[in-house]
Amino acid sequence: MKNFLNRPLISIGALLILFLCQLSADPSTFAMRMNGHKHNMEEDYLERGIQEWYDIYTDSLDLTAMMDSMVQDVGLSIIEFSQPEDATVIYAEDSSGAYEFVIGLSLDNWVVVAEGAGCIFDIGISGIGATIGGTSEFGSTGLDVTLGEPTPLDPVVTVDGSGFPWCDGMEFIVQEGVEGIIDSFLDSLTLALDGLGLDSMFVFGDLLGALGIDDEELLAAAFASFPMDLTIVTENDPEENVVQLIYDMDFLTGTSTDPQAFVGIEPDPVNGSQLEIGGFSYLYWQLQRGFHWHEDWDDTQRVNAAFDIMESLSINGFRMETFWGRVQSQAYVEDGLDPADVTPEMIDDFLADPEHWDDSEFAAIFDILDNSLARGLTPFMAIGVGHEDRPPRTADGLRIAPATAGWELPDNFIAVTPETYLYNLKIYAHATVRKYADYVDVWQAENELDAAAFAAADPEWWRKGDYWLDRDFRNQVMDVLVEAIRTEDPTGLITHDLHMLGFMEALEDWIDDLDIIGFNYYPNQAWALPNMGFSMGEYVWAVRRALAGLGHAGKPVWLIESGFPGIELDDPPDSISLEEDMIYFSENRQDKYISDALNSAVENGINGFFYFSLTAEEDEDVGGGGALNTYMRYSGLIRKDTDEQKVALVPFANLYNELVMEVGIEPSELAMPQDYVLYQNYPNPFNPTTSIRFYVPIGVETYSNTSLQIYDITGRVVDNLVDANLKSGTYEIVWNASSHPSGLYFVRLKAGKSRQTRKMLLVK
Repeated sequence: MKNFLNRPLISIGALLILFLCQLSADPSTFAMRMNGHKHNMEEDYLERGIQEWYDIYTDSLDLTAMMDSMVQDVGLSIIEFSQPEDATVIYAEDSSGAYEFVIGLSLDNWVVVAEGAGCIFDIGISGIGATIGGTSEFGSTGLDVTLGEPTPLDPVVTVDGSGFPWCDGMEFIVQEGVEGIIDSFLDSLTLALDGLGLDSMFVFGDLLGALGIDDEELLAAAFASFPMDLTIVTENDPEENVVQLIYDMDFLTGTSTDPQAFVGIEPDPVNGSQLEIGGFSYLYWQLQRGFHWHEDWDDTQRVNAAFDIMESLSINGFRMETFWGRVQSQAYVEDGLDPADVTPEMIDDFLADPEHWDDSEFAAIFDILDNSLARGLTPFMAIGVGHEDRPPRTADGLRIAPATAGWELPDNFIAVTPETYLYNLKIYAHATVRKYADYVDVWQAENELDAAAFAAADPEWWRKGDYWLDRDFRNQVMDVLVEAIRTEDPTGLITHDLHMLGFMEALEDWIDDLDIIGFNYYPNQAWALPNMGFSMGEYVWAVRRALAGLGHAGKPVWLIESGFPGIELDDPPDSISLEEDMIYFSENRQDKYISDALNSAVENGINGFFYFSLTAEEDEDVGGGGALNTYMRYSGLIRKDTDEQKVALVPFANLYNELVMEVGIEPSELAMPQDYVLYQNYPNPFNPTTSIRFYVPIGVETYSNTSLQIYDITGRVVDNLVDANLKSGTYEIVWNASSHPSGLYFVRLKAGKSRQTRKMLLVK
């Protein structure tokens, strides 16, 4: 699957770039409509540029030290400080005529809390930022932007002191000190903005040459059954001063169903924001090449390492794949094999045949499943996956492929009839489902089977054999798997990981067999933008629209695979005009992307949400060949050579758990994985009990002096909840405040050098 996914052809980012390459150098602004929803791409490009510049700029400052030094001068200490990680970029047309547009850069989400002398000071900072006018031109090589001189915004600092009577008198002193620091920060910010260059922010390159496919009919067939509508227009054309259509695609027109059936369909509104299940995909397969610094680990140890991470983050599900070629160690290739001859009663006989079946492989998977269920992790299992290394071997060590004699296969493959291929598949499917039915509630029948034709069209991709080009054969494959699941596990649910390519045709063919509509979506590939995370929700909406048009609006929808740009350069560029910026995503940008994608998916009705990988592969050959590897680095929520989490993993888990617990969609909290995390209590307000969760990072064995205390508004400790040495993991403490009066309280976590505080409101 991975080699296929690494082709830019399949990503919405690549589609956009493909069409944008057709733009002339004249238009200054362009927009797109996805499913009828307008989106200004120039605004997105500018936001990305400003944000990544801000990431680099703030890395060079130490505002925490500046703030801490100031409060120490008046006998205080900082108990919580966080500066905005995200710059809010406001893009607007300029009515003055001096510029084409005006950008407003705003940094508003400051959190500062200081304490001392029996006082607690809540310091509010808002209105920091600047406005800057600019001009732009979109040429064949990229977006050229020229910015004018920035005008700073007036910051507002407020200080609210609580505690003893003298606290009010200290507010002015604290405010004066904070204002001085903020003024200095603003001066530095505007000076840095004045020297910001955004020219040639994106270089498109030769995308058409990188596609590696010159079959126009194949491309047309792929796009014809793509479920998302896309329109690209230019606005404010300097020659015409009109809105000019550049490209218009209705991907639903290639379906056998009357396209008019989908016109005007709006899926039913989503009620609530709860996720049913989510986590990570293809644990067994992916982690075999993950944690590669642990050379002595076996497969079970690698998967258990992932389980440790999932358990600590309260993630509840994962996708696991069985290896057809390892469970069925040898293929049947005799003449005259017919899948119709295989009966359920024959399966036990096949399983007892050591020449063809590897019992140790079954045992290894049982160990993994037993461990997952003991930890409260829910598996769903993929079977029959037709990757090049998945089919069983012949006695000569050759993989089987459904192909005619004239089809060119690699030397390590042998052509078999489609009947022989289906015969082996049927035995394997029945055996596997029978073995694991007590553990598995949801089965994934094959993977990206709808895209098999496009994979098979290129001998370098992972589908082997010309029968994959045949829609009828692909339907037979699905029929075999569905029949095996229904026979061996009548209560089991069936899903499939539908690819973007061939989506609508496959959905029409298999809709009655699928209990859950699963799909993958990788908008992060090929010149991706952090704020392109929104397109995840657009795609979910398109899938739900397609279901409504086919009369199956009520079926649950799972995003089974997705990724995000996982690259963070060791030496980030000091200018965003460098070509390397096409693959540079700071960890904060990775977090934004994940948060936006998850939020937008939930808002549009997703019921399950899975990321493809835990492990990073930045320094490995990820497939696709040549220049494509420059852009296709999407794996990685833990680092490539340690067990340390990337900053994006904890916010993903935090947000995911908030959605699962039905507490609404909130922006993710940035928390460095090497530090502790104190989550907001729930419920809040509360009466009289509330749950307080905190997190000890992976890789931490023990910490001394880990404490969790409750303070009242006077700064007095009213309860000690934790005082212990704790191992890594997520902890939850229930505080019963029945003996305390109504009012504002503070929960404070102290661990190592970490100090974190949350406000709680008790209402009786």
